[in-house]
Amino acid sequence: MIVFEHVNKVYPSGIEAVRDLCLTVEAGETMVLLGTSGSGKTTTMKMVNRLIEPSGGKIRIDGCNVLDRNPVELRRSIGYAIQHIGLFPHMTVAQNIAVVPSLLGWPAGEIEDRVDRLLAMVGLEPEDFRDRFPGQLSGGQKQRIGVARALAADPPVVLMDEPFGALDPITREQLQNEFLSLESEIEKTIVFVTHDIFEAVKMGDRIALLDNGVLQQLATPAELVENPANPFVDDFLGQHRFQLALLTRSVRAVVETGNSSQVAESAETAAAKSLDPEASLIDALDWFKRNREDEVALRDRHGKLAGVLRRSELVAAIGRVIEAGGSCQ
Repeated sequence: MIVFEHVNKVYPSGIEAVRDLCLTVEAGETMVLLGTSGSGKTTTMKMVNRLIEPSGGKIRIDGCNVLDRNPVELRRSIGYAIQHIGLFPHMTVAQNIAVVPSLLGWPAGEIEDRVDRLLAMVGLEPEDFRDRFPGQLSGGQKQRIGVARALAADPPVVLMDEPFGALDPITREQLQNEFLSLESEIEKTIVFVTHDIFEAVKMGDRIALLDNGVLQQLATPAELVENPANPFVDDFLGQHRFQLALLTRSVRAVVETGNSSQVAESAETAAAKSLDPEASLIDALDWFKRNREDEVALRDRHGKLAGVLRRSELVAAIGRVIEAGGSCQ
């Protein structure tokens, strides 16, 4: 758990980057810090590992004030993934991932096993990538290595500063989806910085929207879209309310109660074509556009059948969103 208690950051120039921030990031939660350039989101994140020192207030990790800890030891205990990755060009992929475990004195065999496990976890075959150098990798592969390095020492807290921001849209969406699948396995407390409202809604358990260093609203993605706290939040959502409403509502929420009795019959016809019950209405709309089917079986990440979504149900749900003026109600 990370707790911000009346945290401030004032630079020598007099600029107040963060003002009286009170915020709790629960253990195992992905908290997205969202805002435009200059809103204070990156400053807030960097104060957690003291890359930027707070001017006032306290930041506690599991009850311990970060200012009471040695900054170097603190940073080694917190995973950190950034937009431009920062891989060491003269080191192999394995050596890049192993940097922090090596500094912490892990045994060589344990480091090797951890590197291979992490490479597999981020979708890269260890035999193929372990001995490559960063210059031999694509942008998406580099970003995967950056995430693996952030997780290398198995830290309880991971900071992510627009980690997918420099990627092309297709690779970015792919890595977002892969990271969402990875979250349940790594079970970390994550602070994720972005300026992209769609990325925030997709990635966050909750969103902290900042403006000029002040917290404007703290809410789940659905709450943020449905109930903007003030005119600034409403303006920030802008013309994207309808798309965001579809993105924050899951398929599970629109499936008719009781239709799971027809799962087995429909699942056989759907074969490998299926959707996760937690997929968004946008994901479902995209599925029906790509597949000439009237319904799709719903399977969770373990392959268990959970229901059937019919095209007519999806159309009706989207109609309700339109009637509600772009909210999820």
